[in-house]
Amino acid sequence: MGLLVDGVWHDQWYDTKETGGRFVRKDAAFRHWVTADGAAGPSGEGGFPAQAGRYHLYVSLACPWAHRTLIVRALKGLEDAITVSVVDPHMGHEGWVFGDSPGAGPDTVTGATRLYEVYLKADPHYTGRVTVPVLWDKLRGTIVSNESAEIIRMLNGAFGDRGPDLYPDDLAAEIDALNARVYPPTLEMQRTPHSAPALAA
Repeated sequence: MGLLVDGVWHDQWYDTKETGGRFVRKDAAFRHWVTADGAAGPSGEGGFPAQAGRYHLYVSLACPWAHRTLIVRALKGLEDAITVSVVDPHMGHEGWVFGDSPGAGPDTVTGATRLYEVYLKADPHYTGRVTVPVLWDKLRGTIVSNESAEIIRMLNGAFGDRGPDLYPDDLAAEIDALNARVYPPTLEMQRTPHSAPALAA
């Protein structure tokens, strides 16, 4: 997995010596929220109202964090509302790419051949890792979020009462506690009128 530095791609893996051999996940760079009315969520700016056909998910079937966005999309009945592009499951020297492996396909929204090109369309000077999942806004031509925990919160709550409620009030505390163990949150999980809840992996 490489990274972009001021918009330039570098084939550089994580520095595991610095972390003692541990994988240390960096905070996601794009932290906007899709909300029912387009109001700002717990982080980022507003202007991303829930609208069928407006948003697109970029995922890898080899990534567990991307899996949960696909699972929630299906459980909430959002397959027709949110389109998807799947990258090749093998990550090579160009990072995630759009290929012809089974289950993978082209980028039907931006025409990119590499996922890092999608990041550069959102920010030509982006510095950081190029990860999945990515939630893209077709109307504004930018990345809403690349944080899976927050994307599933949006899918659960922003698009109305589709499908089951994956964060019922009587289980909220238990879900939050489990999520904190499985996937340490990078921002305080707070329940607001405009944000969907955290879900355990």
